[in-house]
Amino acid sequence: MTIGIVGGGPAGAMTAERLLRGTFPLQGDWDGVQVIVFEEKLDWEKPCGGGLSPKALKKYPFLLQAADKANPVRKMEMRAPGGASVCLDLRAPLAIYSRRELNHLLLERSEQAGAQVVNDRITGAMRHGNKWRLRGRAGCYEADYLIIAAGARSSLRNELAGSLNARDFMLTFGYFVPGSEDRLRIEFFEDFEGYAWSFPRRDHLSVGICGKIGHARMSELQQKLLGFMARLGYSSESSPVFSHLLPSLEVDSWARIRLEGDGWALAGDTAGLTDPITGEGLYFALRSGELLAESLLGGASYARSVWNEFGRKLMLGARICPRFYLGNFLGASVTTRMVQFCRRSRTYADLFQDLVEGNQAYYGLHGRVFRNLPKSLMEIATQSLGRRLRPQPAERA
Repeated sequence: MTIGIVGGGPAGAMTAERLLRGTFPLQGDWDGVQVIVFEEKLDWEKPCGGGLSPKALKKYPFLLQAADKANPVRKMEMRAPGGASVCLDLRAPLAIYSRRELNHLLLERSEQAGAQVVNDRITGAMRHGNKWRLRGRAGCYEADYLIIAAGARSSLRNELAGSLNARDFMLTFGYFVPGSEDRLRIEFFEDFEGYAWSFPRRDHLSVGICGKIGHARMSELQQKLLGFMARLGYSSESSPVFSHLLPSLEVDSWARIRLEGDGWALAGDTAGLTDPITGEGLYFALRSGELLAESLLGGASYARSVWNEFGRKLMLGARICPRFYLGNFLGASVTTRMVQFCRRSRTYADLFQDLVEGNQAYYGLHGRVFRNLPKSLMEIATQSLGRRLRPQPAERA
């Protein structure tokens, strides 16, 4: 029995490792299982912030144990459209990885578990009876079961599950900038469905911007990003540039998503499994790979497992996304109020930290915000009054 996995990123590598380290046999007559991971780019720095949340690190402690490959960051700075800013001391660190380092780590673990890694680009797949015939640039292969984990733009994904709509993507643009910092930075913009970021990796900064396709053009992304970089003193001169499509599914796309079929399944970005608001995809790539392996090992429905664990939550995120970026709250943009409340209300800052850590889902978020609103407003008012009553330094003659 041969399982072919197209794509050796987090989703593909995790699926391979968990399949081969499974604690009970594959369902059906799958004796002598062989897992082959096809990866075209074994030494590629993917355009991505590379941040892993405390939730991901708790779920997969080996990621935090590989401390020599990540930069643990405990400060997060956010800037609102009107210029208000806040710097939070995070209760738990975010691990910022170079994607080259992270992919190497995960692929090595899959090889140690017994997977065969083949350096080839799979350009076509056809079903013949119960077999898949795979066509690569370097050769042809066969598999009994096919897993696509090669990114959201994969042509194989489109052939099996149908293509995503243009509105199901965010366009990203950015630079890998030399330097080091002790914090990650996020900046929001007026009437813009997206944000700019600076994620400090161990030996450089991943600086970029993402914007929803249909609302943002590349020229606008470049202009906003260069303004963000100029404000922070970053230079794009001689810095490697990147551009990438990030899945950010619309509500109607979630309603018709296909994750598996006869002899095949999708995982990670290929399946569209990213947070529509934040663009976070690493945790969902790892977890979808794990759920897929568990479904093949145990016979449960992979699609149902994904939906029950986080699919419906991501669909709610898609519903919230336009309101988050383009909506108003108490007379200002939602992102402006979020930054202001984080700076001046301990109650609200605790809620936001729960979101960052993955302990507060979108379900229940609206209710928690409004239950805590009187207390948050009281804290803001008390802080403002304290500032007014604080003695001012005497003027010099």
